[in-house]
Amino acid sequence: MTMTVKNNLSALNTLNQLDRNQSDLTKQLQKLSSGMNINSAKDDASAYSISERMRAQIRGLDQDLKNTQNARALMNTAEGAVQSTIEILKTFKDKALDAANDTNTDTDRATIQRELDQLISQIDDNAYVTYNGKILLDGSMGGNMAADEQGVIIDFMGYLNNAHLSAQEALDGAINYASGGLFQNEEDLKTKFLADMSGGGDYFNLCGINLDNEDTGSITGSDAGGEKAKTAESIVPEEGLPYGAPPEGGSTSTINGLTVEWPDASGDSAEAKAKAAITSALSSQWLKNCMDLVTESYELNFMDPNTSVRKMNVVFEDKDNGRLAAVSHVPGASGGRASSLTLIVNLHYYGNIDKNDPNGKPLDESGDPTLQSYLDRTLAHEMTHALMAANIDHFSEMPLYIKEGTAELVHGIDDNGNGGRMPTIKALASDAGRARLEAALAGTSPSGSEDPYVAGYMLLRYMAHQAANAEPEKRLVFQIGTKANQAIKVGLADMRSEALGLKKNGKITCQVTTQKKATSALTTIDRALTKAIKQQTSIGAVQSRLEFTTENLTIAHENVTASESTIRDADMAKTFTDYTKANVLLQTAQSMLAQANQNSSSALSLLQ
Repeated sequence: MTMTVKNNLSALNTLNQLDRNQSDLTKQLQKLSSGMNINSAKDDASAYSISERMRAQIRGLDQDLKNTQNARALMNTAEGAVQSTIEILKTFKDKALDAANDTNTDTDRATIQRELDQLISQIDDNAYVTYNGKILLDGSMGGNMAADEQGVIIDFMGYLNNAHLSAQEALDGAINYASGGLFQNEEDLKTKFLADMSGGGDYFNLCGINLDNEDTGSITGSDAGGEKAKTAESIVPEEGLPYGAPPEGGSTSTINGLTVEWPDASGDSAEAKAKAAITSALSSQWLKNCMDLVTESYELNFMDPNTSVRKMNVVFEDKDNGRLAAVSHVPGASGGRASSLTLIVNLHYYGNIDKNDPNGKPLDESGDPTLQSYLDRTLAHEMTHALMAANIDHFSEMPLYIKEGTAELVHGIDDNGNGGRMPTIKALASDAGRARLEAALAGTSPSGSEDPYVAGYMLLRYMAHQAANAEPEKRLVFQIGTKANQAIKVGLADMRSEALGLKKNGKITCQVTTQKKATSALTTIDRALTKAIKQQTSIGAVQSRLEFTTENLTIAHENVTASESTIRDADMAKTFTDYTKANVLLQTAQSMLAQANQNSSSALSLLQ
């Protein structure tokens, strides 16, 4: 071995080893002090990247868990308010049943009404419950929720009556409100309806229409969720034969808040006898029963304080024009509510009715189904027009299919009875009738066609059926995942007394001050109770889901933390072993470096 003085290669080699041992010891000390196997990207770049992504996910899961807990708290707040409303409505029904019993006087009923007025105020207080400053049940978190198919149409009619909007704005708003946001406006409703009606499925089921029974498909019948079937004979219910002595010509009668001026029906001619039979039935049962049916269907009446006209003239005509009967009205200023009403009955079709039939069946031998419509059913259609014209602004400006469809919906038309339009329904629902259906909704059907009547009926049944089975528009978003699309969307419906049908235009409409009003109020209360229970079950379903979400987030947090620990955390036993090894090697290297530094000094011995 060569003896050198200038370069001590042994010392350099030992110094390098000492530096490596020092670095290794420092690294082990860092692992021991931090408890982590990876302290920076230089320790293991790929593992560091995976670990950092996992850490971001863990922090996100922590926040998601907090979000879920806050969401549960919000839903619990809403649940408590709705439950309180349900309890109030139960009390409401008890009181209404009490008031409907004739053991009470009207004075007793007035006392009951004062209590109910306070309960209605409490329902509104419940609806304005807040969480973190957010009002939960005023409709801002989800709009409307219908109790059933009839509830959808009642909500539609209620919103349609808005003097502050144009006809188109009112129609768009009514569709959006009644459907709970399922349909944005008229165009959206028609587009989705036509798309579904061309999809090759069960078109009638999409509309809730059943052609295989005697129910007429009226909005109050069993096909639309009502308690009993409404047939062509029972849709306008008479008690015995309605024919009797006619009212005197020029005299007036007040029926359900409507003052009716009667025509002269005196004389012995066939025409006079026909007039006498019809006016006697109108005055005794038909008008009252028809208006009761419209009120039951749409909650429209002539006793509402905002009704524009409460007088109607009855006249007759004898024309072969295809018009069985009609209500003509003069719109108010700027297309507003009607200022006058006239009921026209066409003797060309009803000049010879069967006086042994309470429904006003024409004695026609031609076999023409147009001439077979029961007069009471026709009158129900026309009195719907009368009540809508007197109670709804811009009624005259509404599309024809809306005006006629709403009237058809009152008495129904999906039967083969007198006044039914089953063949036309089948035709429009077929692929071959698609062009006719589109034309009817676009307002381009031929004059005198019944297509707009049927198309409007089908469209409204479709809207009611779809909306009744849908949830309110989901405007609350609970972020319960680490990705943008991992969220629960929730809708909280309007639970105010007006949305529940207990008030209208700020005035209490659910009255029990008379026996008749108390009996009528029971239906309104049942619908309000159904709506509140439906909202409560929707809340409960979300709460149940949030419980599972909490469990899932907790487990996910645990598993991701364990995975991150496997990558990032130090194995302390192994690290202590590595630390001891590095420490011993460091000390050994230090000792050997001292020895190597002495090797060059041996060259001095040659100088002695």
